[in-house]
This record gives sequence, C-alpha cells and structure tokens, in this order.
Amino acid sequence: MNVASKMQKSMMEYCTIKKCPNSNEKLIIKYIVKGMRPLTTVEDPDFVELIRGLKPDFEIMSRRTLSRRIGVCMRTWFQTQNTIIPYLCLTIDVWTYKGKTRSFMGVTTHWITHELERHSAALACRHFKGSHTHDKIIGLWTSAIKQYGIESQKITKLVTDNGANFVKAFTSQGITAEYYSETEFDFQEVSTILSTTSSDDDNEGPCHVPPHQRCASHTLNLICTKDAIDGHSKFLKSALAKVMGIWNKISRSTQAAENVQDVCKKQLIRPCATRLNSLYDSVSDLLKQGELNRICAVADVPAFLSLEIEALEEYYLCTMPISVALDRLQGEHGCFCGELIPTILVVEKKLTALKLQSFKHSGKLLDALLNGLKERFYFYINFSAQHHDAIYASISHPYFKLRWIPEERREDLRELFVNFVSSQSEVLSSGLQQISRGSSMEKNSQDDIFFEFHSNLVEKVSGNQIRIECLQYLDDTECELSALQKFPTIKKVFIKYNTPLPSSAPVERLFNFSGIILSPKRKSLADELVEELTVMKANNFC
Repeated sequence: MNVASKMQKSMMEYCTIKKCPNSNEKLIIKYIVKGMRPLTTVEDPDFVELIRGLKPDFEIMSRRTLSRRIGVCMRTWFQTQNTIIPYLCLTIDVWTYKGKTRSFMGVTTHWITHELERHSAALACRHFKGSHTHDKIIGLWTSAIKQYGIESQKITKLVTDNGANFVKAFTSQGITAEYYSETEFDFQEVSTILSTTSSDDDNEGPCHVPPHQRCASHTLNLICTKDAIDGHSKFLKSALAKVMGIWNKISRSTQAAENVQDVCKKQLIRPCATRLNSLYDSVSDLLKQGELNRICAVADVPAFLSLEIEALEEYYLCTMPISVALDRLQGEHGCFCGELIPTILVVEKKLTALKLQSFKHSGKLLDALLNGLKERFYFYINFSAQHHDAIYASISHPYFKLRWIPEERREDLRELFVNFVSSQSEVLSSGLQQISRGSSMEKNSQDDIFFEFHSNLVEKVSGNQIRIECLQYLDDTECELSALQKFPTIKKVFIKYNTPLPSSAPVERLFNFSGIILSPKRKSLADELVEELTVMKANNFC
C-alpha cells in the first residue's frame, strides 16, 4: 500500500470517528435495529411528531444519515472487544435468499473470557457474488477479518459444514484439522515468493490460515439421513413414505391442515431440509400424537400397517442417541469443544447397547448408523494425534477430566495431557526468570552470562510445579468451571482449546435475522445495509 493510500485510509478513519452517533441518536438506532423497522421510520410524520413532543429541540436525522450512522456503529462495536480477546473461533456459511436472487456469506466469532464465560458476535453477512467457489470463500473470509483488524494467529479453528467448497477452500490454503496428513505441499523458488510480497496489501491473503474443522452437528445429521438409508427396512421405507405424505398434504391443503389440527390440537412439526435434526423431531412429534391412522383418515392419506408403526417407533429409538447429541453440540453459550469426543463416544456406546435389544426391523439400521459414526469420526474415536487438541479440550474441562476415556487408554492420555501442559511452562518460566533476576541482589552482567544454572533451576522448579498442578487438578472432585480458578495453568489450556465450537450452527442462526430483514417490502435494500442491520441485530450492540 503506497503513501497516498495510507493517508486516504487515515483520513477515512478520522472522518468515521467524527461521525459517531451521539447518545440520542443511538437510542433511535437501537429502536430501528432491534425492532427491525424500516429506515424510513425516522421520516415518518407521526414518529417525528413523537420525538419533537418529547424533546422539541432535538434534530432528527434523515434516512440517509441513519444509514451512515448504522455503518459506523457496526464497524466500531467489535473493534473495542478485539483488543482483549486472547483466542477466537470463527464459524462460516453461505446462505441464499429465497428466490435465489442473492447470496450472503455469514461469519460469526466466539471466544471465552478470563471469567470463563462464552461470548459470541456476528462479524459479517456479506453479499456473495457469483458461484460459491473455494477461492471466493477465501477472499470474503479474508476481507471480514481484515475489516475488524483480527490477527489470524488468534483464530484457533474455522468451523464450517461438510460442503466440498468449504473443505477445499481451507485445506488448499492451510492444514485441515481432519485430514492434514493427506495435504500436498507445493515448494516455490525464493525469488517467486519475494516477488509476490510487493503486491498491494488489499490483494494479499492471510499470512496464516487456521485449522479447519467440519461441523460435528452437520456430520451427525449426514449419518442419520444419508448413511442410514442403507439400513432402512421395507416397512420403515413405506412408513416414512406415508408420514411424508401426511406432511405434504397438510402443507398443500388448507382443509387437510385444519382437520389434522382439530385431531392433534396443534400444528404438526414438519421437516425442513436446511434445519438439522428436523426429520427426527417431526417423526417424534407425530408419534406423540397417537392414533396415527385417525390422522391419516382426516388427511386422506393411506393408513399405516401395524408393522409400519413398529418400524417407525424403532427408527425413533435408534436415532435418538445421535439426535440428542446433535442438539447438544449445536449449543452456543454453554457448549465447548471439550464436549465433542465424550459425546461421540457416548453415542457409540448407546448404539452398541441398542444392538443387544431384539428389534424386528432395525438391525441393519443400527449397523448403518454405527458404521457411519465410526467412519466419519474415525480420528476422534481412535484418539488420533491429529486431534490431540480436542483431547486437551476435554481433559481440561472440569466436568469431563478423565472419566470419559476408556479404561485401557486412560493412563496413556493422562500422561499425554500432563506432559503437554508441562511443556507449556516455557512462557511462565521465562517470566519467573525475569522476576527472579530483577528481585535478587544485583550482579554483574558478565556474571549473569557466565552463571546459567540459576535459570535452569527456575525452569525445573516451574515445570515440577505445573506437573503437580496437573495431578491435583485431575484428582479434584469439583466439576464446575469455577474450579479452574484454583488451577491457573489448566485454566489457560481450557480457554485456548475450548474456544472452538463443535458446530457451525450459530452462523446459520445469523441468517434468520437476514431473512426477516429482507421482507418482501424491503428486498431491494442495499447489500451493505443488509449486512449492517443483520450484524447489529445479532450482536444486540446497543
């Protein structure tokens, strides 16, 4: 970036600061954004009369001024938080507006404070032009973190769904958390690398791409929808076809929907392709109503055979462990990466236990679910070195510690964790070394160079103290997060490795606001304004 560009950027930042809204304007912005009201509200005669009646000397901003003020608030909200955040996790996804007229990339960020509280924020809901290719994904993601001045080294994980474009985007740029051993590296001449560094800063990609993690909830949903198909029995296939017939009928016929509502005393839940776990929830809701054939009669669809009802009930029981796990991992505020491996192991255990029951129709279904789980989460189930970070996250969580680990692997992973935490003592020991040198009696600098045994002693003592802290933590019986306050080193490990979320569901929730904002009467809103309104509504900035 040349000198003129830097001066122009500085002037823009100066002008932005001068245009920050005052307290009264912030109240109006809060009223507009949180209520998802049209920007033209500030020019509505009744609204103007209301404000003038409350404060006669207040000058109400115009719609254009309101739009500019919203942009300023959006850009400055997260920048004030970024300076005190040690580690970040990003979730990324792309959403297409109904009618496929526009697409948007959403980016949310998540972190843990020193008080061990989970916080989240929306960063972007940016217009995605053209095909959703991996190179465009990288470009938009890079622009989002640059806008807020986020250092890529702070980002511990990028969580996306299993889409091929996302997997290719982040595995082609960096090392993926799942499959980095298969990544091929291209070696270039030094002259080529040096020549590329002189290009404009705006065209540069991030110097470091964090590890990529596939959404665990989306993966579990694929197990229940795609992998399970091979295990569907004849009666289960026909039963699912009939329940699908009920859902289709009530969505297309007002009379059928009213008749079913009269029988059930409520509207039935229907599956949605973009909502994870919706098939399980819909089947569960239908089975709870009872009298399925009465529902079929009023909806004018074929009745169920007794064997089909049995197959549907068995399907509900067999998919319950995965569905419950999916909902748990979709959490945002109380969910941590340390829950991932224990949850997967519990699902495997529950599915194995179900195989011991005498199901008439679901033997193959259980095999298909187990095979899908073991294949898609192979590296987690087998405690692969590729996922040691997830192991550290689980053990550093006071609720889990070592009790989720199989007996035959418990001592190995215990030693792995203790050795890992002890190896992190270098930063602490360097600080101790500086303190000890400053507080001890003054010495000649040449003596300090000659006598090096003092620093070695500090490192050894520090390493032993941290090892003792690890053992005391593992023997501690408290399960609450507050217990980490007694173990400062374990607390640092917890914050770093539990910052990632197991799921990318938060970014999908962001698009709910975009869908409401882009109502039929507001579908012509500018892309920048859609992003600003969505981000501010999601962040509850005021």
